[in-house]
Amino acid sequence: MTEISAARHEVPVDSDTTPEMLDRDPASVYRRLRRETPVVRIEAIGRIVLTKADDTYLAKTDTQHFHSSDSRTAMERAFGGNTLMRKDGPAHLDERNAMVETFHARHICDTWRARFQAVTELAVSALRDQTRTDLRQTLAAPLSALYLQHVLGIQPDDQDQLFSWANALITGAMNSGFDPAVFALSDRANDEMNRCFDRMIDFHRENPNPSVLSVMVNAPNPLSLSQIRTNLKICIGGAVVESRDAISTTIHGLLRNPDQLNHCIESDRWDLACKEGLRWVAPIQASPRIVASEIALRGVTLPKGETIMVVQGSANHDEDYWQDPHLFNIHRPLSANQTFGLGPHRCMGGDLYRRLVSDALLPYLFRCFPNMQADPSRAVEFRGFAFRGPTSLPVFLR
Repeated sequence: MTEISAARHEVPVDSDTTPEMLDRDPASVYRRLRRETPVVRIEAIGRIVLTKADDTYLAKTDTQHFHSSDSRTAMERAFGGNTLMRKDGPAHLDERNAMVETFHARHICDTWRARFQAVTELAVSALRDQTRTDLRQTLAAPLSALYLQHVLGIQPDDQDQLFSWANALITGAMNSGFDPAVFALSDRANDEMNRCFDRMIDFHRENPNPSVLSVMVNAPNPLSLSQIRTNLKICIGGAVVESRDAISTTIHGLLRNPDQLNHCIESDRWDLACKEGLRWVAPIQASPRIVASEIALRGVTLPKGETIMVVQGSANHDEDYWQDPHLFNIHRPLSANQTFGLGPHRCMGGDLYRRLVSDALLPYLFRCFPNMQADPSRAVEFRGFAFRGPTSLPVFLR
């Protein structure tokens, strides 16, 4: 359990961790911090980080002591408005409810199941004439783009444009120095996205459907156009990169553990692999929260107004809940990972992603390529502090 006390000691400072360590091997850093200083300010990034599962749970669910509203960051400037991710209470709930219809169970059964199967077959069919490929680029990326286009109800010029937009938004949101050159890139992406959204609005008004954009513009009391645009951008900024990386991670985990892959094939329990992939390497490793009121945690005081990083990538490896957390193991005892968040800001798209991967992608991919193997001549490297995934996924398909 999280230790909350009346202690008023200052947060200790870690001056050993470097940005390169967080980019290349954050698991080793977090393992040390969970053991020695689970609440600590990492000097290199200028943020207090929470690394224990109980503490990250608290920060995401205790709305008395933690919130999300912060006008000091570059995010509002980069996204061209204040997204629902930076709102709390009724304001956040109203904007969340404006798109929640897309994720209703009836649409999963009536619309998304067939749509996900179709985009999976389209993406996998592009591999049929290949014997050796990088699945991150040739499968995970195009499938993520197709999946997101359908769910959001948008039609970019091509899949690369979605990733270009996402990268511009992410880089802009992390532009703590407010560099005009960085914002120039996000401004251009905002202009392109706004034109894309506006082009689709007339279509959705004439052809209502369960996509996010259609649901928002056809609501009885729709949000303003500017807020519809801004909240679509938060979906793009996280989902397309997150989905690509999580898909790549899960396939990699299965290929390096053939016994587990065989279990999934024989039992049809692909959901086990999907969940473990999300836990093993969380595609979004850390999320910001603001201390709403001073709180003492594990003997140190978190000051009011401080921005902290809630590291779900570390929480998912907390030895209090996971044995040998560094290993990909679909047979773990059931325990909820924190990859899709908790509390009011829990990701709405988590169930759709799991449906795409568990019900469509994994069974179809390994049915089409039952002899697929990892390419032993090329190592798979994971990179990233905030967003993390394999930089490549080289395989032999036959």
